[in-house]
Amino acid sequence: MTKVERPLFADGETHEMRHAMCADSTCPSLVALTEMQRGQWEEDPDLEGVPDDVQIKQADKLVVGMEFFADYGYPNNSYCTINDLDEGVWEFKLGAVRFSFYDTDGQGAFTPKLRVRDRRDAEFEGDFWWLPGFDEFVRVGHCFGKNSQQTPPEDIEMTKQVRREDLNHDRA
Repeated sequence: MTKVERPLFADGETHEMRHAMCADSTCPSLVALTEMQRGQWEEDPDLEGVPDDVQIKQADKLVVGMEFFADYGYPNNSYCTINDLDEGVWEFKLGAVRFSFYDTDGQGAFTPKLRVRDRRDAEFEGDFWWLPGFDEFVRVGHCFGKNSQQTPPEDIEMTKQVRREDLNHDRA
């Protein structure tokens, strides 16, 4: 049986970003992004009606922001921001839309990259000193809508589940 190749999201100067793959060969981020680009992603808490033109514009903005991250290794806050979630899972965020991501060695290994708490331990200078040095390979995973301060526990768990299944895909 041939191993299914992950779809490429962006091949930047610093990171190769691919859509994380679940055990059933689906890619949640690709499904969500495709639906957003059509204005039909129903997980969006701000969805007005289908097709939602605002959602289509947000999808374009997120793609540009994530491609910027792939090129430079830090976000351009004009497009989207990033935040750490839990156990080395991070998120790209724009409004109520979240795309989780994590980094890997590309062989199925994962070392959690956590937010830098002390500027003296930083790998970067400037506004993004709190970012860790992510590995070259970045996987975009679970996507969810959020309009509250805290990320719902079920979405945190789903980000980790997608990561586990995706890393197993590398090991297969």
